[in-house]
Amino acid sequence: MPSRLFRLVLFVAVAMGAWSTQAHAQFLTNVKLNKATYLTYEAVEATITINNRSGTDIVMGGPNGMAWLAFEVINPAGNQVPTIRLNSDESIIFKAGASISRKVLISDSYSFSEYGMYTIAASVYHPPSQQYFISNKARAQFVDARPLDIPNLNFGVPPGLPGEGQIRKYALSVLRDFDRSYLYVRLLEERTGLKLATFSLGPCILVSADPQVTVDRENKLHILFMAAPHIYAHVCVDTQGKIIRRAYHREIKSDRPELVVQADQTIGVVGGETYDPSAPVADNKPKGRSIRQRPPGL
Repeated sequence: MPSRLFRLVLFVAVAMGAWSTQAHAQFLTNVKLNKATYLTYEAVEATITINNRSGTDIVMGGPNGMAWLAFEVINPAGNQVPTIRLNSDESIIFKAGASISRKVLISDSYSFSEYGMYTIAASVYHPPSQQYFISNKARAQFVDARPLDIPNLNFGVPPGLPGEGQIRKYALSVLRDFDRSYLYVRLLEERTGLKLATFSLGPCILVSADPQVTVDRENKLHILFMAAPHIYAHVCVDTQGKIIRRAYHREIKSDRPELVVQADQTIGVVGGETYDPSAPVADNKPKGRSIRQRPPGL
């Protein structure tokens, strides 16, 4: 009798293991973050790719009206935060053999406010088995940055805009990551210090001086900084923490671009020349002659 009971228990365990393995194989799920290193409170974008290997079409949907896609986040202290579930009324028929991909701003649902390593995994619901299955684990380091001491960046939000009358502040900092430095802007509420937005302006080179910074008459922030050797970026940020304009200028010999207040009180750039990084590079090398062509005079 004990032998029969043991065989029965073993059979059930093997069957459950086989079902679990089979269910896991229904979806091949991968999560990838847009960066490996972030500033705290920065936007975190995850790309989720799911392959349907079940051999049948599946109508995607979560149990009891819940989302079929969720995220599990472990903070630097090793604690799991409440599951992030996406609210979506989207109805998807997931074809057999097909793949679907989604880009999700996880930071819209959770503020990554602590320094250290976060672990993020996607959780996808498989309706036939009525289970959620976990993807790979993506890891990201959240760090501090060197603040740039630039005065007079406080401003009031103009009438008619969200937060009108509120006193806010632009703050700049530099994040050093391996062999590059990145220039960041933070938008803060002056009274509480609440961080309203945190985002990168891109790579920067701090060779001879800090970036040139000013606030215009509409309380928009203007920054001019060296983005690559001899190339300067002029970026304008509005009072809501959005980049509204970006232009590039190239240094010509000793004629460097500079940020100035123009005659009409707008902010502009003088010096150097405008530069389009997407324009094709001109080939100024002298062209060779075909061996069939005679040299001049012959």
